[in-house]
Amino acid sequence: MKIKAVSLLKLSFIIGVIADGVVAINWFLISQGYSYQSLISAFRGSGADYEFAMFICSLFMFGWTTILFWGFLKPEERKGLLIITASLLLLSILLELIIYYQLLMSSGFITGIILRFLLIGKFSFSYFYSKRSDREKW
Repeated sequence: MKIKAVSLLKLSFIIGVIADGVVAINWFLISQGYSYQSLISAFRGSGADYEFAMFICSLFMFGWTTILFWGFLKPEERKGLLIITASLLLLSILLELIIYYQLLMSSGFITGIILRFLLIGKFSFSYFYSKRSDREKW
């Protein structure tokens, strides 16, 4: 695989680690009672149920951050994680638009969708570029 393809994969993994890490911290702080908006949807909830749900979500987001860092360590072997991540981001957008459209429609929600589409594009491009580089190698 060409060095450029590996660099693109590593960059995508690092961007994913940073993005997921920031969201995980945001959700953890919300779970601890801080009145912040969710960075993904700009939603601001309240109550013990909401805080507990955000705590569980932050645990999963920290876990996915760790998985993306694991992918960074061997990007050529684990590039499939980028497509899985892109698929999950797309699924999150679709579900929010279908189920929570009325609740979340705001400029912050639109910004969150745009940022997720940018991540989907970056992860997908890196994955498919590296696949093309693999074919050229043979």
